[in-house]
Amino acid sequence: MRHCCRSLLALLFLPGIASAQTLTDSRLKLANWVTGLSAPTSFTWIGPGEMFVIQKNDGKVRWVKDGVILGTALDLAVNSNSERGGLGIAADPDFANNGYVYVYYSISSTSADTTASGSWLDNRVERYTWNGSTLSSVFGPLIAFPSDSAQSNGPNHDGGIIRFGPDGMLYGQTGDLNRGRIGSTGRIEQNTAASGSATVGGIFRLATDGTIPSDNPFIGESDTSLHLWWSYGLRNGYGMTFDRVNGALWDTENGPNLYDEVCRVPKGMNSGWLRIMGPDSRDATYSENNNTAWDESDLVALANSDYLDPEFSFKTPVGITAISFLGSSLFPDDLVDNCIFGDNNNSNLYYCALKPSRNEFKLPSGLTDKVADNTGERNKILWGSSWSVVTDAQIGADGYLYVVSHLGNKIVRVRPVVDEVDPIEWLAETGSIISGTPGNVAASDDRYYAFADGALRPRFSPFRVRARFELNSAAPTALVVEAETHLLASGMPQAIELKNVNTGAWDVLDWDAIGTFDVAKSLPIATPADYIDPVTFEVDLRVTILPLPPPAFPRKIKLHFDLLRLLATYP
Repeated sequence: MRHCCRSLLALLFLPGIASAQTLTDSRLKLANWVTGLSAPTSFTWIGPGEMFVIQKNDGKVRWVKDGVILGTALDLAVNSNSERGGLGIAADPDFANNGYVYVYYSISSTSADTTASGSWLDNRVERYTWNGSTLSSVFGPLIAFPSDSAQSNGPNHDGGIIRFGPDGMLYGQTGDLNRGRIGSTGRIEQNTAASGSATVGGIFRLATDGTIPSDNPFIGESDTSLHLWWSYGLRNGYGMTFDRVNGALWDTENGPNLYDEVCRVPKGMNSGWLRIMGPDSRDATYSENNNTAWDESDLVALANSDYLDPEFSFKTPVGITAISFLGSSLFPDDLVDNCIFGDNNNSNLYYCALKPSRNEFKLPSGLTDKVADNTGERNKILWGSSWSVVTDAQIGADGYLYVVSHLGNKIVRVRPVVDEVDPIEWLAETGSIISGTPGNVAASDDRYYAFADGALRPRFSPFRVRARFELNSAAPTALVVEAETHLLASGMPQAIELKNVNTGAWDVLDWDAIGTFDVAKSLPIATPADYIDPVTFEVDLRVTILPLPPPAFPRKIKLHFDLLRLLATYP
């Protein structure tokens, strides 16, 4: 059978794999964060700058902190034949209290790592407990997809990515292990029979103890094998993520010789495999669907299921892999919360902005049909090259993007050349505020603090709003305050001041009269180290307004913040 991409195992032995990653956006820079891994596939954060990384071929879970490998937390006996092996890892949402970590791997029937096709028992998810040095106290398997003598057993189409959703449930991909083909015993999950479960070929959803949630979409089916599914009709996938804005699940799905997909995956979705790949209207034909143009009406429709076309497809498969959202305010505003995904066949990264509805991509001219039909169209969304197969990408606690280079045996950090840092805390002078909550001022022109003259003691004393910022490092090469403010009264003096960490004094950075029109300022700080706490990396800023004498002084003042942030540049 022809596959969408070369297996990850085979690629490990190809010579001349490029390792110098590039990005098309000059506002971003990248650097190796941790090297010396061995065929890493996925990682999970367990604290700021601290993660576990699972490796495909040896089943080891490496403990990494601040870019240094501290040791091996767990060593699993894996069968790594073709696409099997150490595949996925996820820390419990309550990891800080329970220490739980979940791993998805292909277990060897021997006590050692093997590539022998006959030495595979199942693909499974187990739970371990972190004791500060090792992962131990195995619980489970929570779920297993075992060898079945009545069906195909791969070794391809294993999936393996696991993620916790915003609902606290564990989601994971399993490919179809080549089961449910037309001409053999058809199966529900492959849309080839109205009854009979393949037990693989979808996204599963479990509680943290392995039980099946009562609100899973197919919990009412008489065949209990279907109860675990969030979605079905999945050939295989190496990518899955949640949109932090609305909680929606997205995944990437691998096609045969036609159509790789990026899909939004609502509850109960039937993704169409094996009868449909790519948009239904394209009527794709290939050997697995008997070279027949099937329609949505030909799918096996379980109660509560709904077919949905992919949001983007590559007509010629690229071996699509990891998917992630740039869910960090540190990135340039036009990139924040937009989508990236990687591939296997070209070692590329791709970028797509989302429409305001966040249900589909805002695609460039030539791609509005949601399909890249050729290399030229594919390159319209090219974001980076020479990434040596991206198998995971996630935002860290520092707001930067961390990307697994599977064949590069490393994790690369992507960060802006200039950090755009929003306030983490706001404070107004006690007793003077009467309404308003600034929040994230970068997102709105209607964030304000309102003050009443009767709240000021004495009458002409200044009133102030303070903002606290937290940088990722105490040593930027440049630090700039960006401010845009206005009042409902004209000509009132405004000072922008910074707390000097050496003297404890408030140093005036800027002094000006502001009024009813927005005042935009870009204020470089000559000596950044004077204002950055060397321990917490915090900067304390305040905006001071001096009320004018009567009758110019209004009875009520509303200080609007249209923008207030720091721009920090690092080497």
